[in-house]
Amino acid sequence: MSRPIINQAKIIEAALFCAFDKGMGETSLNDISNYLSIKKASLYNHFSSKEEMLKAIYTYCSDFLGKVNLISDEDLSKTAKLAQVEKLFKTCSTNYIKKHEVDPLFQIYTFINSEKYFTKDVLEIFQSHSSKIENQIYLFFKLVNKNPKIETSYIKKEAKFYSLGLLSILDNYLAVRKETIRQNPESGVGALFALPSDDKLLQEVSKFAENAIQGGYSYLS
Repeated sequence: MSRPIINQAKIIEAALFCAFDKGMGETSLNDISNYLSIKKASLYNHFSSKEEMLKAIYTYCSDFLGKVNLISDEDLSKTAKLAQVEKLFKTCSTNYIKKHEVDPLFQIYTFINSEKYFTKDVLEIFQSHSSKIENQIYLFFKLVNKNPKIETSYIKKEAKFYSLGLLSILDNYLAVRKETIRQNPESGVGALFALPSDDKLLQEVSKFAENAIQGGYSYLS
């Protein structure tokens, strides 16, 4: 049997997977090496210590989240077609939720949102991503605004409101999905990623987005 190919990326992914189940603070090097089916000593061929590995995990998470968007530049370019604005915003919002159902973003989200209370570097990663999402919403609202009476400060405030609401929905959604596995430990953590999307929740997100565009802010007035 050939030996598994081990590199820093695989070790980081294994660490996040183990931490997903028990938290990074409770995850040992033995847990990670066992998950990878290698000897603990082999980890030191790639990292000199757990502290060095953690720094690499922070960088990995930061880089990954840097590629995760609610509204991409391509999406923003489509806002010229006003007939598509509401549909586009609803799709972007529901897709953002669905992205987090998939490995490894689910593990990254869980790690960042638990470790942000204990580690400054992780808190900064969380704040950076949250600010990016809020700014993307602001740019979207600003581009589709056809009401000259609406001031920039108001758009920024409503973008923040929508961002906080969406992230709160996401946090609760993922917590419930994770608890489903905790209540059925025999199914294994991997089964979490095979769970179907919660259509009712996604409909609520779609309605939340619809209200933001149509009812709440009257950008298309």
